[in-house]
Amino acid sequence: MLVEERKALLRRTERVRGSQSVPKEDFNGKSLSAQENFVSAFPPETGMRIGIYKAVGAEVGTDHIRDCCLAAGALLFYPRVMDDGHLSFYPDGGSDGWIRGKYGLLEPRVAPGTEGIRSGFDLVVVPGMAFDAKGRRLGKGYGYYDRFLSALAGTAVTVGLAFSRQMVPEVPVDSRDVPVDAVVTEDGVIRVSGCARRAQP
Repeated sequence: MLVEERKALLRRTERVRGSQSVPKEDFNGKSLSAQENFVSAFPPETGMRIGIYKAVGAEVGTDHIRDCCLAAGALLFYPRVMDDGHLSFYPDGGSDGWIRGKYGLLEPRVAPGTEGIRSGFDLVVVPGMAFDAKGRRLGKGYGYYDRFLSALAGTAVTVGLAFSRQMVPEVPVDSRDVPVDAVVTEDGVIRVSGCARRAQP
Protein backbone atom coordinates (compact mmCIF):
# COMPACT_ATOMS: atom_id res chain seq x y z
CA MET A 1 0.00 0.00 0.00
CA LEU A 2 1.33 3.46 -0.93
CA VAL A 3 2.18 5.99 1.79
CA GLU A 4 -0.67 8.30 0.79
CA GLU A 5 -3.13 5.41 0.94
CA ARG A 6 -1.86 4.43 4.40
CA LYS A 7 -2.17 8.05 5.54
CA ALA A 8 -5.73 8.28 4.22
CA LEU A 9 -6.67 5.07 6.02
CA LEU A 10 -5.18 6.30 9.29
CA ARG A 11 -6.96 9.65 8.93
CA ARG A 12 -10.29 7.86 8.49
CA THR A 13 -9.58 5.76 11.58
CA GLU A 14 -8.65 8.80 13.66
CA ARG A 15 -11.68 10.78 12.49
CA VAL A 16 -13.98 7.95 13.57
CA ARG A 17 -12.17 7.63 16.89
CA GLY A 18 -12.29 11.39 17.44
CA SER A 19 -16.02 11.51 16.71
CA GLN A 20 -16.86 8.89 19.32
CA SER A 21 -18.64 10.30 22.32
CA VAL A 22 -16.48 10.79 25.41
CA PRO A 23 -17.89 11.96 28.75
CA LYS A 24 -17.23 15.69 29.04
CA GLU A 25 -15.64 15.32 32.46
CA ASP A 26 -13.25 12.64 31.19
CA PHE A 27 -12.37 14.67 28.08
CA ASN A 28 -11.75 17.87 30.06
CA GLY A 29 -9.72 16.05 32.70
CA LYS A 30 -7.39 14.41 30.18
CA SER A 31 -7.09 17.64 28.21
CA LEU A 32 -6.05 19.56 31.32
CA SER A 33 -3.60 16.82 32.34
CA ALA A 34 -1.93 16.95 28.92
CA GLN A 35 -1.61 20.72 29.13
CA GLU A 36 -0.20 20.55 32.67
CA ASN A 37 2.34 17.98 31.49
CA PHE A 38 3.30 20.32 28.67
CA VAL A 39 3.82 23.33 30.93
CA SER A 40 5.80 21.22 33.39
CA ALA A 41 8.09 19.79 30.70
CA PHE A 42 8.48 23.01 28.71
CA PRO A 43 7.99 25.86 31.20
CA PRO A 44 7.39 29.26 29.58
CA GLU A 45 9.70 32.14 30.44
CA THR A 46 9.57 35.89 30.05
CA GLY A 47 10.23 36.92 26.46
CA MET A 48 10.06 33.37 25.09
CA ARG A 49 8.49 33.32 21.62
CA ILE A 50 6.00 30.48 21.36
CA GLY A 51 3.99 29.36 18.36
CA ILE A 52 0.70 27.78 19.42
CA TYR A 53 -2.80 27.25 18.00
CA LYS A 54 -6.40 27.57 19.14
CA ALA A 55 -7.68 24.03 19.68
CA VAL A 56 -10.97 23.03 18.06
CA GLY A 57 -13.25 20.01 18.21
CA ALA A 58 -11.78 16.88 19.78
CA GLU A 59 -8.24 18.28 20.07
CA VAL A 60 -6.45 18.64 23.39
CA GLY A 61 -7.21 22.15 24.61
CA THR A 62 -4.59 24.89 24.58
CA ASP A 63 -6.21 27.55 26.78
CA HIS A 64 -4.46 26.41 29.98
CA ILE A 65 -1.10 26.52 28.19
CA ARG A 66 -2.00 29.99 26.93
CA ASP A 67 -2.85 31.22 30.41
CA CYS A 68 0.41 29.88 31.86
CA CYS A 69 2.46 31.40 29.03
CA LEU A 70 0.87 34.82 29.36
CA ALA A 71 1.28 34.74 33.14
CA ALA A 72 4.99 33.99 32.67
CA GLY A 73 5.46 36.84 30.22
CA ALA A 74 5.97 34.65 27.15
CA LEU A 75 4.99 35.97 23.72
CA LEU A 76 2.35 33.88 21.96
CA PHE A 77 1.78 33.69 18.20
CA TYR A 78 -1.08 31.91 16.43
CA PRO A 79 -1.21 30.72 12.80
CA ARG A 80 -3.26 31.94 9.89
CA VAL A 81 -3.47 30.08 6.58
CA MET A 82 -2.13 32.38 3.87
CA ASP A 83 -2.88 32.54 0.16
CA ASP A 84 0.65 31.40 -0.72
CA GLY A 85 0.07 28.00 0.91
CA HIS A 86 2.05 28.76 4.05
CA LEU A 87 1.31 29.60 7.67
CA SER A 88 2.07 33.02 9.12
CA PHE A 89 1.86 33.57 12.88
CA TYR A 90 0.34 36.62 14.57
CA PRO A 91 0.26 37.83 18.19
CA ASP A 92 -2.33 36.47 20.59
CA GLY A 93 -5.74 37.90 19.71
CA GLY A 94 -7.02 38.28 23.27
CA SER A 95 -10.44 37.14 24.46
CA ASP A 96 -12.43 38.42 21.48
CA GLY A 97 -9.75 38.61 18.81
CA TRP A 98 -10.59 35.43 16.89
CA ILE A 99 -12.23 34.65 13.57
CA ARG A 100 -13.18 31.37 11.90
CA GLY A 101 -10.64 30.91 9.13
CA LYS A 102 -9.98 28.36 6.43
CA TYR A 103 -10.96 24.76 7.24
CA GLY A 104 -12.95 26.03 10.24
CA LEU A 105 -9.86 26.85 12.30
CA LEU A 106 -9.84 29.72 14.78
CA GLU A 107 -7.34 32.37 13.71
CA PRO A 108 -6.30 35.66 15.33
CA ARG A 109 -8.04 38.73 14.01
CA VAL A 110 -5.46 41.06 12.43
CA ALA A 111 -5.65 44.51 10.91
CA PRO A 112 -5.21 44.77 7.12
CA GLY A 113 -1.57 45.13 6.15
CA THR A 114 -0.28 43.49 9.31
CA GLU A 115 2.57 41.09 8.58
CA GLY A 116 2.95 37.82 10.46
CA ILE A 117 6.11 35.90 11.26
CA ARG A 118 7.32 32.50 10.08
CA SER A 119 10.50 32.09 12.11
CA GLY A 120 12.21 33.28 15.28
CA PHE A 121 10.40 30.91 17.64
CA ASP A 122 11.86 29.28 20.73
CA LEU A 123 9.09 26.70 21.05
CA VAL A 124 6.26 25.56 18.78
CA VAL A 125 3.20 23.57 19.83
CA VAL A 126 2.14 21.34 16.94
CA PRO A 127 -1.32 19.79 16.36
CA GLY A 128 -1.84 16.42 14.73
CA MET A 129 -4.37 13.69 14.15
CA ALA A 130 -1.89 11.01 15.25
CA PHE A 131 1.72 10.69 16.41
CA ASP A 132 4.15 7.85 17.04
CA ALA A 133 7.07 7.41 19.43
CA LYS A 134 9.55 8.67 16.80
CA GLY A 135 7.79 12.02 16.59
CA ARG A 136 6.24 11.29 13.22
CA ARG A 137 3.01 13.17 12.78
CA LEU A 138 -0.18 12.71 10.77
CA GLY A 139 -1.73 16.02 9.80
CA LYS A 140 -4.96 16.67 7.94
CA GLY A 141 -3.27 16.35 4.58
CA TYR A 142 -2.86 19.97 3.52
CA GLY A 143 0.87 20.21 4.28
CA TYR A 144 0.82 23.60 6.00
CA TYR A 145 2.59 22.51 9.17
CA ASP A 146 5.12 20.36 7.32
CA ARG A 147 6.11 23.33 5.17
CA PHE A 148 6.34 25.52 8.26
CA LEU A 149 8.36 22.99 10.27
CA SER A 150 10.67 22.33 7.35
CA ALA A 151 11.44 26.05 7.06
CA LEU A 152 12.29 26.22 10.78
CA ALA A 153 15.18 23.82 10.07
CA GLY A 154 15.65 22.86 13.71
CA THR A 155 15.82 26.41 15.09
CA ALA A 156 12.96 25.84 17.57
CA VAL A 157 11.87 23.01 19.82
CA THR A 158 8.72 21.46 18.31
CA VAL A 159 6.25 19.59 20.49
CA GLY A 160 3.17 17.64 19.45
CA LEU A 161 0.13 17.85 21.74
CA ALA A 162 -2.31 14.95 21.73
CA PHE A 163 -4.37 12.50 23.73
CA SER A 164 -2.73 9.15 24.42
CA ARG A 165 -5.34 7.50 22.19
CA GLN A 166 -3.78 9.41 19.28
CA MET A 167 -0.45 7.62 19.75
CA VAL A 168 -0.11 4.86 17.15
CA PRO A 169 2.63 2.27 16.49
CA GLU A 170 3.72 3.95 13.27
CA VAL A 171 2.69 7.01 11.28
CA PRO A 172 3.37 6.56 7.55
CA VAL A 173 5.56 9.36 6.21
CA ASP A 174 7.34 10.50 3.07
CA SER A 175 10.21 12.92 2.44
CA ARG A 176 8.00 15.98 2.95
CA ASP A 177 6.91 15.03 6.47
CA VAL A 178 8.75 16.63 9.38
CA PRO A 179 8.81 14.93 12.82
CA VAL A 180 8.48 16.80 16.10
CA ASP A 181 11.04 16.77 18.92
CA ALA A 182 8.61 15.51 21.55
CA VAL A 183 4.98 14.53 22.05
CA VAL A 184 2.98 15.39 25.17
CA THR A 185 -0.17 13.54 26.22
CA GLU A 186 -2.13 13.19 29.44
CA ASP A 187 0.11 10.21 30.24
CA GLY A 188 3.40 12.08 30.02
CA VAL A 189 6.13 13.28 27.67
CA ILE A 190 7.72 11.27 24.87
CA ARG A 191 11.07 12.72 23.88
CA VAL A 192 12.21 11.61 20.46
CA SER A 193 15.53 9.77 20.23
CA GLY A 194 18.19 12.05 18.76
CA CYS A 195 16.24 15.17 19.70
CA ALA A 196 16.00 14.63 23.45
CA ARG A 197 18.81 17.01 24.36
CA ARG A 198 17.37 19.88 22.32
CA ALA A 199 13.88 19.18 23.65
CA GLN A 200 14.98 19.56 27.26
CA PRO A 201 13.52 22.71 28.86
